Amino acid sequence: MSILESMKKITNIGRDASDNIAKTFSELTGENVEVQFLGTRFVPVEHLPEQFGDETCKIVRIDFNGVLSGRTLMMLPEEDAVRLEKLLLLDILWDSLVNRSDLPDYSEMEVSLVNEVANIVVAAFLNVFANALNDEINITTPEFIKDSGFSVVESLIIEMEEDLDISLVFDNKIDIVGKFPVNCNILVLISADTIENLDKL
Repeated sequence: MSILESMKKITNIGRDASDNIAKTFSELTGENVEVQFLGTRFVPVEHLPEQFGDETCKIVRIDFNGVLSGRTLMMLPEEDAVRLEKLLLLDILWDSLVNRSDLPDYSEMEVSLVNEVANIVVAAFLNVFANALNDEINITTPEFIKDSGFSVVESLIIEMEEDLDISLVFDNKIDIVGKFPVNCNILVLISADTIENLDKL
């Protein structure tokens, strides 16, 4: 398979995954959600941290293994993440009023909500890869991080430096129709020992 054919297939997977995200986001929020797939970037790891600035982000790391193994990061600018949290909190507040139960601490809800979103987004991406490869990809429990994108990505690159050559960045814009857009980067780092499986796409 040529490089261009591989890139086209991976880009199509990103597009299909974006459609999956739109469906699951609609179910999660109860709102009409459109996900605009802005494209795929193949970035040499040594240049990856500079793709992200010093802006504080809410980031979730999820590792994965199976036919492909590696790490993922879902990155939301803090302002966008807060908008999304407020929308999702409406259901929690309503349930609390109906059931007359105490609300959890906001910091706990923040972590829980962003982790839930990351589970949906990352699973949507990896499931499309797994289906295309006719195999399985398993994911780990989400890890919430609040820091600059540059710092988190740099730390992850150092951790994986001997097991990584190239990174995939999927750029998406999630639009809660009639309310607000959410910018979302999904960073996929595939370990060197499984990346050749992409040739099977």
